[in-house]
Amino acid sequence: MKKLISTAIAIFIVANVMAQGIKFNFAILNTQPPAQLSEWGNRREVLTLIVTGGQPGAPGGQFKIKTEIKTTDGTVVASADLAKTPVFTLNSTGTPLILFANDVMPLEFMAFTGKYKTSLERTGKLPAGNYILCARPVNIIDYTPQGEEQCKTFYLASTQLPILMKPYNEEVMDAKKAQTAIIFRWSPVVPTQPSPVTYRIQVFEVLPTQSPVQALRSNQPLLDKEVLAATQFIWQPQLSFYRMMKKQKTSHIYMDHTIAGCKWEPRNTNRW
Repeated sequence: MKKLISTAIAIFIVANVMAQGIKFNFAILNTQPPAQLSEWGNRREVLTLIVTGGQPGAPGGQFKIKTEIKTTDGTVVASADLAKTPVFTLNSTGTPLILFANDVMPLEFMAFTGKYKTSLERTGKLPAGNYILCARPVNIIDYTPQGEEQCKTFYLASTQLPILMKPYNEEVMDAKKAQTAIIFRWSPVVPTQPSPVTYRIQVFEVLPTQSPVQALRSNQPLLDKEVLAATQFIWQPQLSFYRMMKKQKTSHIYMDHTIAGCKWEPRNTNRW
């Protein structure tokens, strides 16, 4: 009987400690945050965690955050290395502690697994899909729970990169008209991004002895322009294509586009 009473008291004490423990509340978790995880820390609107409770000013006021990213079927995608994550202290005044993405999910201390690690290292992104972010306060020494786990779902969309529509691939243009103006037009990034997208368009001359990739790597661009929140740019060349074509029959221009620091090669070669 004494053993049963002792067990009941122990359970009550543990339950009471948990009830008075540190409380997490995701005030903001963008349901469709940027696909590039490194961008989370630059945008406070992505994730805000409000921390309350505990015993401010006492040893129990210190904690670490056990963070996990999971798929909807419970597969662990990433978990925080608690030996390396920072220690947080509740405000001695009892006012809530406000934390952001870099605090809750410090990428340098997150261990990713399998294909998710490969994808992150290769592209800076996780595969498109639904995920769950879970965070829990734990003891700074033995990592025992100091409060309830809080979880929120979010979705990472696959990004469809722009496609150059004008000039189209291998289009032959009149040299005299090209001297005046060349219109570049491309499809927008899909899905629509939360902030304006910057497109970068570069034009390279491809010499007769070069491939487009060789020209891209070795030649200086004839045009290097960033275009904000638009899918069209009109170029008025300073170079006389007509004069150039007197020297050689065909001049190739290779276009390369960059968005948000990620470069890809559409391999569009147009002739003037």
